[in-house]
Amino acid sequence: MTANPSEPGYTEAMVELERILAELEGDDLDVDVLADRVQRAAELLTLCRTRIARAQEGVDRIVTDLEAFDRSDDAEPDGDD
Repeated sequence: MTANPSEPGYTEAMVELERILAELEGDDLDVDVLADRVQRAAELLTLCRTRIARAQEGVDRIVTDLEAFDRSDDAEPDGDD
C-alpha cells in the first residue's frame, strides 16, 4: 500500500508533532487554536503508528521468508556423499 501523496512522510509528521508539542507547552497558545492543534496531533500520531505497523509487518514478512529459505537450504542434500 502506498502513502497518500497529500500526507506527510513519517519524518515530516514527527517534526510537525514536535512543533505542536512545543506550542502546547508554551504559554502563548490561543485557546481557540488548542483544539485544532490537539486534533492535528492525534491525526499525525495515527499516521505514524500506521506507518510503524506497516514497516513491522514488512520486516516480519522478510524474516519469515528468510527463515523459510534457511530451512529449505538445510533440507537439501549436499551432493558431496
